[in-house]
Amino acid sequence: MRQRLGRRLAPVAIACAWLALAGGTGCVTLKRTPEARFFVLRPLAEPPAAPQPPAAFRLVGMLLVRIPGYLDRAQLVTWTRPGELRVDEFLRWAEPLDAAITRTLAENLDLLLPESHVIRAPWAAGVKPRCRVRVGLTQFGPQADREVRLEGRYVLLPAGDERPFAVKPVSLRRGPLAGPSPDPGLGVEAMSELLRDLAREIAGAIREIPAEG
Repeated sequence: MRQRLGRRLAPVAIACAWLALAGGTGCVTLKRTPEARFFVLRPLAEPPAAPQPPAAFRLVGMLLVRIPGYLDRAQLVTWTRPGELRVDEFLRWAEPLDAAITRTLAENLDLLLPESHVIRAPWAAGVKPRCRVRVGLTQFGPQADREVRLEGRYVLLPAGDERPFAVKPVSLRRGPLAGPSPDPGLGVEAMSELLRDLAREIAGAIREIPAEG
């Protein structure tokens, strides 16, 4: 009995395998997995066209930027409504987001402060930046209304002292992005523009700090 049943089912199995190989849908559905896209933030600042008042410090240190936990992931995060986020498995950062923000801000500041040298933490024990930049973000990325926002604050600190030169809140916006479902790359580009805007504010604040003594 079993042998007869096996002989009857064998042609069916062969037909299913043939349809699968030929791209048919009679027995097996073959779905193509979406390919992941990887994004990077990039510096967009340009050196000042006209001579600027020299900054008080030749060496500026950029500390690691702090981001909220919901952003501390490999995937891009988008707000869909108040209290709800969308995390897309196939839209990813090419590097950790806190490191990417730190790198982009440091490179922007290095362009905006040509008479200074900007370094990123951690630096060698013997290196003593005269000014340290600490940035904490509470919000960064595309919103439900298609605006791209950056919220938080930055602190300018002297070397070896936690009493700040300046503490300033920051609230920056770009957009709204065009279209009901804008391409994620447009949102990433807007995020790079917001980091350029933030770097401009920080560079201006550094120039306002009086020289030592």
